[in-house]
Amino acid sequence: MTRLPTPAFVVCALAGYLIALYPGTLPRGAVTMTLLTTALAATGAIVGTLLSRRSTREPDAQARRIAVGAGTLTAAFGAGVAVWWQTVVRAAVGAPPVDVWWWAGITVAPAAAVAAIALTPRTTAVVAASAAALTAGLLAPAQAEAHDGGAAVGSVTTSDGVLRGDLASGGFDDAAADLVHRWVDAGGVSADTVVVAVPTGSGWVDSTAVEGFTRRFGHDIRVLSLPYSDVPSWQAFVSDRTAAAESAIAVVRHLAQAVSAHPGHHPRLVLYGQSLGAVGADAARVWLEDHHPTLLSETVLTAPPAGTVEAVSRSPRKVLANRSDPVVRWSASALWHPAGRPRDTVLDGPRVPEAPWLPVVSFLQTSVDLLSALDGPPGVGHRYGVEQVG
Repeated sequence: MTRLPTPAFVVCALAGYLIALYPGTLPRGAVTMTLLTTALAATGAIVGTLLSRRSTREPDAQARRIAVGAGTLTAAFGAGVAVWWQTVVRAAVGAPPVDVWWWAGITVAPAAAVAAIALTPRTTAVVAASAAALTAGLLAPAQAEAHDGGAAVGSVTTSDGVLRGDLASGGFDDAAADLVHRWVDAGGVSADTVVVAVPTGSGWVDSTAVEGFTRRFGHDIRVLSLPYSDVPSWQAFVSDRTAAAESAIAVVRHLAQAVSAHPGHHPRLVLYGQSLGAVGADAARVWLEDHHPTLLSETVLTAPPAGTVEAVSRSPRKVLANRSDPVVRWSASALWHPAGRPRDTVLDGPRVPEAPWLPVVSFLQTSVDLLSALDGPPGVGHRYGVEQVG
């Protein structure tokens, strides 16, 4: 007769399951939740199996029954809370409620995986390893496109009204000088406003921000942007986030020189950056405050990743973050302490519930939220509209 699993097995599997259910701030699809709960519950079950085998004391049948019964009730309660939380989040952002597949994904799939490990651990391990190898083989040839929804890097003036520089393979000085020179030749010095828009990793500038600046300042506005990479922002963020700062500083340095060479009218200078671009825009702000403090009018930062920009500013600055945006909460340091915000942060978007911070667990859930951060409408997750520029 097959015995019930040990208390150690139940506790470890339950811990993995509850960690997977710990709530985030964005709607999550059934597939995501199925994979997450199954993977963490199975991982916990494997750890529990190893601990049980190392134990020299064999639990009796009564202890096993109590552990399984209490674990089942706790798991059911956790699943109910997870569904309730998702319902609240989805209602707040206007997403449809969870369906039967969502329910089945967080209950049937992880329960089946844990039961398989308990009954046939060796067979389950072979199947899991084969599935992991097959998945890795299928995903290996895939390559993410360096595209964020905007024009390609290295172009000149595009239909979105942005004057773009060339993507430099080495330093940014020559590319920045050429961009500013073309801006001067196009009559930029006599314009009312110039916006230095630091792009995301792939060279994308949010067209809704450009539209917002046009509404705010009128049509006598010039937008300059110098790309510093041609890979998705997350890759640029991991590999070399200093490039955003270096390129932005190169542009404002040459811009300051050009303005100084034309006495008289000076255009209003605004710095803007979204996501990784906010890192570069804030670095340019600091440089201007140190070298040309009277030239800078204001800085607008949208959704900077946690801990990447200065906490305070000596010049007018606005930092905008959606309440449900995981990007503004994500950083490696969030593993051991909650992410902070700059003092001038303005929270926007629908009010969503936010679970208490837990070490490691909150970092994991924020990382999961990143997968769907761009799926919602403006104001939800990492999506922003014309309101971001004030």
